[in-house]
Parts: sequence; structure tokens; C-alpha cells
Amino acid sequence: MRYLLRSVGWLAGAIALVVTFGAIAGRLGIVFGVGTALVATLWQWLWLPRSAHAAFELGRYASARRRYRVLGALAVRRGRERSAVLSRAGCYIAAGELEHAERLLAQVPADELDAAERAVWLNNRACVALAAGTDPHAALALVDEASALRPDVASVQHTRGMALLAVGRVDDAIAVLDGMRGAGQLSPRLEAERCRELARAWTQKGEAAYADDYRLRAEALAR
Repeated sequence: MRYLLRSVGWLAGAIALVVTFGAIAGRLGIVFGVGTALVATLWQWLWLPRSAHAAFELGRYASARRRYRVLGALAVRRGRERSAVLSRAGCYIAAGELEHAERLLAQVPADELDAAERAVWLNNRACVALAAGTDPHAALALVDEASALRPDVASVQHTRGMALLAVGRVDDAIAVLDGMRGAGQLSPRLEAERCRELARAWTQKGEAAYADDYRLRAEALAR
């Protein structure tokens, strides 16, 4: 019901803008009101999600989280609101605020998720487990399930590589991290994280030259 009310409220607000400006300035006011309503709609559906994602990629997690919160509050579909909650959880994980992330993930109704949403939910839970250092095998099981649902998502493969490294499967971790590039060009943030994990992996294999090369790449990307 709340999604219907949000839709009706948004439409009513747009109509009110047109009527108000029309009453003030006639035909020109109507045109201005329609334009304003259109800009507000484009802001919600295009600019806001893109800017939230861009803030996340730049490491501005608090800013990204606020924008995802607004997206969730304005959502007119249940799936869009769930996606905003999952994205907020991802921001908390990236910022190291695991308790906040766990609370958000616990709010998500797992039985209602589609395949893409479930992959994100599982991946986020695996990230929390890895960051907390609790049970890397459980984290690997979670991200393996996420990977089976969305093998094309580079961030899921990154988490899988971290989990494999955490359980001591170093060669498998390197293979997965190397394979991330097959999904296309990675963002600088994700490429830097991939290089850091590869530096750790090659260090564990005793290959100092490879490890130093990836470490330098990660540092260059993080500047």
C-alpha cells in the first residue's frame, strides 16, 4: 500500500506544481510546471542512483549511503526499496561499520529476493563474515552461492577470491582474481582492491616480485 501511496503522492505533487504555476503565470507557468515535474522525475530515476553509485566508487561512503536512503524512501516499487537497503549495507561494509550492515541485511526479506538481489544479499553477508574474521568457510559458502546466481558480477568474484584466500586456497584465489578482468573494465576502486588481494596471494606463495608489482599498482590507483 505504501508504494501505491508514494506513486499517488508523486503524481499529485506533479499535478499541483503544474496547476500552481499555471494559476500564477498562465500558459507559460504550465510549461514551467511540467518542466519542473519532469526534472524532479529525472532527478529521482536517473541522477540520484548514478550519483549514489559514483559516490560509492569514490570512497565517499557516507554520502552514498545518504543518497541510497533517499532512493529507498522515494521508491515506488518494493524491489527498488530492497536494492537501496542492500546498497546502504554495502556502504556500511566498505566503511567497516559491520554492525550497521548486519542490521540492514537482517531487515531484508530473503524469501522475496529475485536472483540478482539474492546474489547481492549473499555477497554482502560473505563480506561481513570475512571482515569480522569469524568463519571464512561459511563466507566462502555464501559467496559461492552468490557466484552461482551471478557469475558475471566482478564484485562477487572479488569477494570469492578473498574467501578462497582466507581458507588457504591460494592458487584458486589467484585464478578467480585474475578472471575478474574478463567481466570488462573494472572501476579504479575495485581494481585497486583486486591488486591488493593479489599482492597478498603472491606474498603467501613466496613470490615477492609479483606481490610488489600488484602492491604498487594498488597504491597508484588509490591516489
